[in-house]
Amino acid sequence: MIGIRNSPATNEAPFSDAPIGAVDARMIGVMRCILAFAGLVIYNFYHPDSAKFVTLTFISLSLYYVWSAITLLSAMRHRVGAPPRYEYWVDIFLCAYLFALTQGNARIFFFFFLFAILVASLSRGYREGMIATAASVVLFVLVSLMAATYGRSIEVENTLVLPLYLLTIGYLLARWGGQEISQRHRLKLLQETDTQWNPRFGVDNAISKNIARIMHFFSADSCVLVVKRPTSPPTYLTYSESQQARGHPHLPTNINEDIASLLLNLPDTFSVCWDPNPKSWRRFFPGVNAHNVLEESVAEKCRLLANLLDTEAFLSVPYAQRDGTEGRVFVTPRDKPFTNHDVEFMEELVTAIARVVESIQLIDELMFKAAEHERYRISLDIHDTTIQPYIGLKLGLDALKRQAGEQNPVSKGINELIEMTESTIKDLRRYAKNLRDDSAPTGDSLVMAIREQADRFRRFYGIEVAVECASEVPVNSRIAGAVLQILSEGLSNVLRHTQAKRAVVGMRCENQQLRLDITNEIPSNFGVAPEFTPRSINARVQSLGGAIFVDRNTKGFTVLQVSIPL
Repeated sequence: MIGIRNSPATNEAPFSDAPIGAVDARMIGVMRCILAFAGLVIYNFYHPDSAKFVTLTFISLSLYYVWSAITLLSAMRHRVGAPPRYEYWVDIFLCAYLFALTQGNARIFFFFFLFAILVASLSRGYREGMIATAASVVLFVLVSLMAATYGRSIEVENTLVLPLYLLTIGYLLARWGGQEISQRHRLKLLQETDTQWNPRFGVDNAISKNIARIMHFFSADSCVLVVKRPTSPPTYLTYSESQQARGHPHLPTNINEDIASLLLNLPDTFSVCWDPNPKSWRRFFPGVNAHNVLEESVAEKCRLLANLLDTEAFLSVPYAQRDGTEGRVFVTPRDKPFTNHDVEFMEELVTAIARVVESIQLIDELMFKAAEHERYRISLDIHDTTIQPYIGLKLGLDALKRQAGEQNPVSKGINELIEMTESTIKDLRRYAKNLRDDSAPTGDSLVMAIREQADRFRRFYGIEVAVECASEVPVNSRIAGAVLQILSEGLSNVLRHTQAKRAVVGMRCENQQLRLDITNEIPSNFGVAPEFTPRSINARVQSLGGAIFVDRNTKGFTVLQVSIPL
């Protein structure tokens, strides 16, 4: 069976795990108190003459009223959200108990069942509402049959009509509550999709986050977005998220044109819910599967896509941006099958994601133009106010070296100063060039730059620096440049503020966080190291949305730990 929807050809736009209920514990507590009080008053004025347990019924209703008041006071003091599950189950079993005490004569207790079903449906959704409905019907029938065993005649109204009425109304309430909660979840997801993003993370991060949200919302096994960028030649990328690799940072993956053509083989405006082997009972429920029959060529494409995605069923909707970027989203189910209502919502959701991406791209372009001009100006200032004086210093040292002569004892020190000056000029020129071109070392080149810094500290200052860095850390050029500056500043702090002769620099990725460690030994004759927070490093890390922590372990080392979100 295939569900299909033909999307408009234009590009115009039209969680927590706990349910977002339409009711709260305080309102339910008030209604329960009113219901219990009304039952107590009505039963006081009207109770069947044949009732055997009138006093026990009064006592039970009074205790129920007291319990209702206690739950209301608890809700007023502590809770604002949905009521706990046990409350409406107490209502159901107490209703059955009261119905049994009156041997089915006091039908006012019948409406207690409806109250419990309403609370379960509006606070926990369709599934919980249907469970409460089924339990209420079963208990109602059992109580009616039990009353018959004690000499009462079996009434058609009690044993057939009222249970059917309860089942029908319960189903409608469950559907109503389920749709209410589903719509609230969808609105919440759309609101989160339009969250203002940190431009530093870029478009790829926004897309990956929203892909993960789609997978979490549908409780899917995986979610894949395949896009075609309108470059020359076209660029094909995939953004993927799966339950197996959940929690790890994902960057887009380049794919070749042949694979992309297979994944983008469906018509551009088609949204498809493919399920070739649906359960037979599902076809009787509206909105589960459409009865449209696809052309055999399109159905064959869906079978091929299912094989490529290694799944039996999937949901797919088109993705398009105004700049010409186009693609398709694929969602594979884990347990719950997709419906046509899911297809309609996915179309709206993917359209919203495309608009968010366009906004981020526009903001990023504006920021890039402004930053490009500012970087060019700063690079000129660095050249004129910093590099040129260092060049003058180097020339002066060269003249001093010639004047002192090779045999002079101070020549060795002058040579070291000349070498340090040349290294500083080289670093400044490289920094100015990277600043002007907006480039920074990443991957292996970043680790190589860190090792160069460590080697310089060993040669010039006699500090042995061990480098324990992973080159496969997925960082962009902006974060890589900041990382190099943080590690350089940290080693400079070790040189200026400690007497350590050994240090360790570490870089790794954990739980979507970039971890940096700068460790230095505490010499035994140095005493207790004072408390400190490196201000310049702290300011740079906070600008990246991260945090720092200084620890002194029992092995005689001070560890500066930096955490930067990826």
